[in-house]
Amino acid sequence: MQPSPLKLIEACRRGDNSAWSELLRGSRGLVYSICAQYTGSPEDTDDLVQEVLLRIWQRLPDYDPARGELKAWIATLTRNLCVDTWRRSARQRSTVSLDAPLHEDEPSLLQLIADSQPTPEQSAARAELRQIVSRSICHVAPEMRAVVHMRLLDDLENEDISTRLRIPSGTVKSRMSRGRSQLAGLLLPVRSALGAA
Repeated sequence: MQPSPLKLIEACRRGDNSAWSELLRGSRGLVYSICAQYTGSPEDTDDLVQEVLLRIWQRLPDYDPARGELKAWIATLTRNLCVDTWRRSARQRSTVSLDAPLHEDEPSLLQLIADSQPTPEQSAARAELRQIVSRSICHVAPEMRAVVHMRLLDDLENEDISTRLRIPSGTVKSRMSRGRSQLAGLLLPVRSALGAA
């Protein structure tokens, strides 16, 4: 015959380990099922169950049989601790905006995880534009053609172009300016067609 809840509590208060084991056997399933509703994994549930059982042990002197059954008291204690734990962890569960920086003067998460590589559509459009510009550069006056090609297609700086062509940097700037003007005129029909599309 099982002892009454009150006798079980009294024995636990006196330090009777077998009474505590009996109390655990009778309430562990209830505690586990309540804790499982508040956690996301079995490991978290086990941790919370251990915390609840410790709280039950600490609060045994507070149990008053006149206020309700032992199982109801254990269930209420368990739910209260689960809710408290849930609220404490709310900061960890809070969402983070991908657009907002994590700290002042730092990039946002979106900037940190964004792929800096162009999309396939962007790559195709750039390759097509490069071909159009390359074909048009062939029609720029010969003395300006090399400068325009090196600057626009090879992405060289004026100083590098000056060194490679062995001409003064002022000449590079002059030829680049005139070459761009010619190229703009050659690309005007293309720009009009793209604008009309």
